[in-house]
Amino acid sequence: MTSDTTILSVEGLCVSYHGVPALQDVSLSIERGSITTIVGSNGAGKTTLMKAIAGLLVPERGRVRLYGEECSGLGAAEMVRAGVTLVPEGRRLFPQMSVRDNLVAGAYTRTNRSEIAADFETVLGHFPALRERLGAPASDLSGGQQQMLAVGRALMAAPRLVMLDEPTIGLAPTIVDTICEIIETMSRNGVEVLLVEQNAHIALQLAARAYVMENGRIVLSGSGEELMDNDLVREAYLGL
Repeated sequence: MTSDTTILSVEGLCVSYHGVPALQDVSLSIERGSITTIVGSNGAGKTTLMKAIAGLLVPERGRVRLYGEECSGLGAAEMVRAGVTLVPEGRRLFPQMSVRDNLVAGAYTRTNRSEIAADFETVLGHFPALRERLGAPASDLSGGQQQMLAVGRALMAAPRLVMLDEPTIGLAPTIVDTICEIIETMSRNGVEVLLVEQNAHIALQLAARAYVMENGRIVLSGSGEELMDNDLVREAYLGL
């Protein structure tokens, strides 16, 4: 049973690759008005979980509900239409397409031109560096600009939930600050955020709710502040 404040719930999710378990009975929830994060080492199952939620992988067992509605088994395009977008690790832009066309591609499920145009301007307001490069191929952008474009493309879908997979990896500190500011802005503007981030300092500082994954399982959960103070988390993920 989900509460009125639950945006997304995952219950008993199991996923395997070629018979090898990648997710084992994973359950979590995302509550309205909060940033939720998942931390864990490489191979813990974080990306697999996001792909399963986004409709890119079909779970063997378990269920995913969005606003109380069953969405287990929906494909990626259907999940975007339902309001869930994924910013994958590595950005996965269309490299030869222009910045403008990459952004517009994010709105492919939408039909209201005036709303799309308004959101286009909002995205450029978030990332003014992109306005100067609208005609350039995505491949010509710096790593930081490409990450901005990937986030902007996701926002062009007018999502209710944005999932970000390692959005700060390999970026300069100033760009990391910009990405973090946008994550907080999205949350303030009513877009729910699920963040997978290896930099546990950043993730736990941003998040109201946090989960720790190991070997395909959720092993700890609590507020970001609680996990920052947890001795096991401090030793394993914070280097303290």
